[in-house]
Amino acid sequence: MFRILKLFFFFLIFITKLNAENITESQTISGETRTTQQHIKDAADITLTITNSTISKANYSIKINTTESAEANNATVVISSDSIVKTTTGGNAIYGNASDGLTVNNSGTVSSSESTKAIDLANSSGATITNNSGGSIYASGRTISVGASDTVTINNHGKIYSTTTGGQGNTIYSTDNTETLTLTNHSGGEITSNSSSKSTLRIRKTSTITNSGTIKNNQGPSATAIELYGNNNTLTLKDGGIVVGIIDSSGSNNTLKLQHGVGKSYFYETSGNLTLEDLDGNNVVKGSAGSVGQGGNEFIDESLGYKSLNIRKSLTQFKNSDQFLDRDTAWVETFSSLLKRDGKSSSLKLENSLVNFGANIIKPLENLNFVISAETSLQNISKDHDVDRISILSGFYFNNHQNSKKLKGEYFLLGGIALNKSERLILTNTTSSGLLNVTDNYENFEILFGNKLNNSFLIPDIGYTLGYSYTPSHKESQYFDWDDRHVLNISAALSDEYTFFQSDKRNFSLGWILDYRTLANNDDQNYLINGTSTFYDQDDELKKEASFSSNLNYKYKANENSIFSFNLDGFTSSQDAISVLANLVFKFKI
Repeated sequence: MFRILKLFFFFLIFITKLNAENITESQTISGETRTTQQHIKDAADITLTITNSTISKANYSIKINTTESAEANNATVVISSDSIVKTTTGGNAIYGNASDGLTVNNSGTVSSSESTKAIDLANSSGATITNNSGGSIYASGRTISVGASDTVTINNHGKIYSTTTGGQGNTIYSTDNTETLTLTNHSGGEITSNSSSKSTLRIRKTSTITNSGTIKNNQGPSATAIELYGNNNTLTLKDGGIVVGIIDSSGSNNTLKLQHGVGKSYFYETSGNLTLEDLDGNNVVKGSAGSVGQGGNEFIDESLGYKSLNIRKSLTQFKNSDQFLDRDTAWVETFSSLLKRDGKSSSLKLENSLVNFGANIIKPLENLNFVISAETSLQNISKDHDVDRISILSGFYFNNHQNSKKLKGEYFLLGGIALNKSERLILTNTTSSGLLNVTDNYENFEILFGNKLNNSFLIPDIGYTLGYSYTPSHKESQYFDWDDRHVLNISAALSDEYTFFQSDKRNFSLGWILDYRTLANNDDQNYLINGTSTFYDQDDELKKEASFSSNLNYKYKANENSIFSFNLDGFTSSQDAISVLANLVFKFKI
């Protein structure tokens, strides 16, 4: 009888050895395939490193610090990029029930492809999971389960996903008893699910989620991506991050923070009660969560100022030309410029660059001069907003062309229209890509009036310009509706020009303009985001600009019918704008 009992206990020990290997000290598994459970127990601070290997079992492939082995605190599991930890029929590829201080650092694959829970952290405390770039964690069901745990941290740089389309399809799941979860999905990280009835993230309470990568429910925008079903959670969506699917808050005191950068446009569909906060200072509007960059409106008064400056320079060049004296030929100036302006977050000033091409045509008449100014421009505004413009102004320039040494005046009056084509790429959870191209076509009507007192002595010329623009109400293709807007600005300038070399055929001169522009009215921009009304009050710093412009002018006259002039202009301003402008002038008969 004793012999039979001895054989029985020997058999039990043998079977146990076949199905579990106890890890009682740090070790590395390399170049192997193991089908027995790796059980970390009976010692603290153990590190299990798996490299070029596969750990495969029906379930519970790696078991750490369960209730039967409370001594194995602060265990670390490291899985290299060429290694796999998986279950074949059941769940819990890594089982950390009741673990304390568990660290999982994965660069390979952790999966329960036939069942739920690739990683189970039930009743754990202080666990940290890091899924590195190239690493994958997935399951057919809940992928990472955080049940009744305390202070769990998940950092994702790779892919974490659930493959099921049915129940228990939450990729990351926390239960009612979970205390605190800190989840950071870094740039390049992807957390996705495939269930229309379950959210990708299900977060209970006092948790922090930060997304710079992708969080997506593959069932589409009508499914739920992020579910804050408890209280006191904070979700931060950062620049470059993508969310596809509804953001739902069924709890209370939950906060959605947006940090996509100054001027970035976005619209997120939400349900439930959320406190909204844009960390860059953009105006974020409830009724879901939306914000729109003000670039297309903010630059209207600047555009008026730059146009008046361009006209004044052209009139000075025209007044010094043969066409001005002859009164029988048209003066034509073609120009091209490149302007770049830096941004400033404190005033919501948007970085932008502007390239334009155009022509100023002046035809002398008997007692006045007819002026046409036409240009096309492309403005690239920071945060994926482009505005393509075509504008034309026409009117009259009045000047006494008789030589006089006394102070004399001149003035111009021009009016016209600008056609604007706007395209902005916004972030949104309402499309399968998380992005949406929003377009718009609108016009604005402009009037410029300028007056100048000329002095032939060393005292600079003095002038001022009034600019007015009216933009009718218009709607973009999605989400954003704009009320009409009136812009009135005034600029004052000192200018002068000096001739250094002059002959019958050649002329070389230098000119400069010191200009100060300010917005004369305080008309806020009223607009709607998805039907919710709000307004934008431009910062006082953006309502004024001091600029200095200098130019070099060279004119060559080959004969009476052939005149060529080239002008190079540099520009800088208090709005951190710099510009280079090149002009070509030629003569022809009309």
